[in-house]
Amino acid sequence: MLNFFAAEGPNGVQLASDIREVVWGSLAFFVLLALVVWKAGPAIKAAMTGRTERIRNELDAARAERDAAEAALTESTADLPDVGAEEDRIRAEAQETAARLKVDLKAKAEADAEAIRTRGAVDVETMKRQALGDLQEEVARVTRSATETVVTESLDDAAHSDLIETYINQVGRLS
Repeated sequence: MLNFFAAEGPNGVQLASDIREVVWGSLAFFVLLALVVWKAGPAIKAAMTGRTERIRNELDAARAERDAAEAALTESTADLPDVGAEEDRIRAEAQETAARLKVDLKAKAEADAEAIRTRGAVDVETMKRQALGDLQEEVARVTRSATETVVTESLDDAAHSDLIETYINQVGRLS
C-alpha cells in the first residue's frame, strides 16, 4: 500500500512532500473562499440579478418596439389602396375616357364636315352668281360692241351728227 502521509521522496503522486503544507494550504483556500462567498457573494448575486433584469427589460423593450413596428406596418399596409383594384379603376376610367373622346371626335368630325359642306355650298353659290354677273357683263359688252357697230354702219352722216349733238346737249344739261 501506498503511504500518502509519508514524507519520503517522490512517490509518483503529485502531492507535496510535506502533507501539512497541503492541509494548511487547503484550509487557507477554503477560509478565503468562505470569506469571498460571505462578503462578495451578495454583491456578485446582486450584479448578476441586475444584469439579468437589465437584459430582460431590454428584451421586453425590444419586443414592444417590434410589436409597435408590426402594428404600424399592418396599419400602413391596411391604409394602402388595393393595387389590383386601383389598376382596374384606372383602366376602366381610361376606357371610359377613350370612348368619350371617340364619340366627341366623331361628333366634331361630323360637325366639321357639315361646316365644310355648307361653306362649299356657299362658295359654289357665290361663284355661280359671280360667273352669271361676269357672263352678263360680257354679253352686255358684246351687245354694246355689236350694237355700236350696227348703228355706226347703218347711220348716215346726218344722223350721226344729230346723235353727237344730242349727246353733247344731254351732257351739258347734267353739268
